[in-house]
Amino acid sequence: MRKRVVIIVSILLGFSLGKSSLLQAQSGDAKALLEQSAKAMGGLQALRSLKNQVVEGEGKQFDSSSTPRPGGATRQISTFRYTLTRDLTQPRMKLEWDGKSLGARDDVRFVEIIDGSVGLLQEGSSSGKQSRLHPARLATRLREEKRAAAKIILVALGEKSLKRLPDAELDGKRCQVLAFQDSGDEFRIYLDPTTHLPTQVEILEDDPLEGDSRYTLRYSDWRKVDSVMIPFGLRLELNGKPLQEDQIKSVRNNVSLAPDTFSVPESIRNQKPDAKAIASQWLLRRVAGNVSYQDLGRNPPVEFVQIADGVYQIQGSSHNTIIIEMRDYLVAVEGPLYEERSYQVVKAVKERFPNKPIRYVIPTHHHLDHAGGIRGFMAEGAIVVVPFIAQSFYARVAKAPHTLRPDSLEKNRRAVVIESYGGGYRALTDGSRQIQIYPMPTSHAVDFQVIYLPREKIVIEADHVSPRKGQVRSAPAVKEFVEGIDKLQLDVTTVAGIHGDTAPMQAARAAVQGGGR
Repeated sequence: MRKRVVIIVSILLGFSLGKSSLLQAQSGDAKALLEQSAKAMGGLQALRSLKNQVVEGEGKQFDSSSTPRPGGATRQISTFRYTLTRDLTQPRMKLEWDGKSLGARDDVRFVEIIDGSVGLLQEGSSSGKQSRLHPARLATRLREEKRAAAKIILVALGEKSLKRLPDAELDGKRCQVLAFQDSGDEFRIYLDPTTHLPTQVEILEDDPLEGDSRYTLRYSDWRKVDSVMIPFGLRLELNGKPLQEDQIKSVRNNVSLAPDTFSVPESIRNQKPDAKAIASQWLLRRVAGNVSYQDLGRNPPVEFVQIADGVYQIQGSSHNTIIIEMRDYLVAVEGPLYEERSYQVVKAVKERFPNKPIRYVIPTHHHLDHAGGIRGFMAEGAIVVVPFIAQSFYARVAKAPHTLRPDSLEKNRRAVVIESYGGGYRALTDGSRQIQIYPMPTSHAVDFQVIYLPREKIVIEADHVSPRKGQVRSAPAVKEFVEGIDKLQLDVTTVAGIHGDTAPMQAARAAVQGGGR
């Protein structure tokens, strides 16, 4: 028996990050507390005497946004080791990274070199491709360098916006909290009242799905290196969920570095950047998962490619949205990436179809890159259609405050309707065209759903087939997809991807048999 549940999510005004407390902050002894912390680390003179560091470490990376189950437990996705050479006197660094994926994705190996406002990325081996480092990746790395333990106290002391906030409890201790603004970001430093050492530094920033967020670097296992205390345990978290754990193996201070350590070839320097320098934890999570982030800070085109009468695949980015034209309204499949992309897509759709509202939006699954822009469609009043298992997830997404970087739903607060279903497919029809939405749980996502157009014999999918120029590469996910379609007994001629373009269903079957490319 098919069942349907509709919930209406009311969005209330509010601040999740305690902004009201900022107004009550006391600033009198913030500098004194930092100087006390510097003394515990070895003294201001010792910190200022550090000119560079060479750090070797290893650890694990985790993912909480692309789990099989919406809101599911964080999972480990890789192990890594690295050598980081940092200049503590100016924005220069070299990061040599060797990551081993625990999943189906390729290993992540790269070298990043940053020299001021320009950076180099070398992918793979020592003879790998070299390119100019994406401006957002460069900005994100340099922001991370500001909260390196050897640097954060000196950075904070130099900020005019430095202030003390009310104390906060952390791991059973009442910590002193300081804050300052830097390049539009708010940094919060937590100091241990007993040791006076920093316990963590938060950066307050926006996340496409979680909204106002705490991006935290936690320090532990402090040891003396030369005359300075250095944490040998590091942990990155987003809203309390782990992203990365580092165990430092060695730290060398004031090393005699080769003159070309931070050298960037002129051929790379002469490449003109074409993206905004947006610092974001989102980008580092994409790098960790070895998936594309190249559209961040760019304004990729919105290209309507007609794949059937009244069915358009909106290309131009790494992720597509598919628009299905009904008699009096439109249906959108997928609101991917982030607000900046969905804003441009929604704008283009409204210009092309000025008299037809976007009445429904259908996400294929809950993963960050596929649902990160869905709030842009919620702001248009689109009803979100999802399986029962994903209902509470999208309700949280709808309610999440985005006050740090207001998106279209934050600016245009309205009730969001989430329609969940189960026990069969959900059908949308205008009397002429029918859209059938099928839950098809896979190992990739248990809330995965495919969208089938029976008249056109088109099925819309994400991440399993990803057809390109009529071809499908052989992979275990393709086999799982084909088996799922056969179990649903759908008569499919064409597969339309959220990634790539389209291919005959026969190409997917050939890929399962080992004939795909």
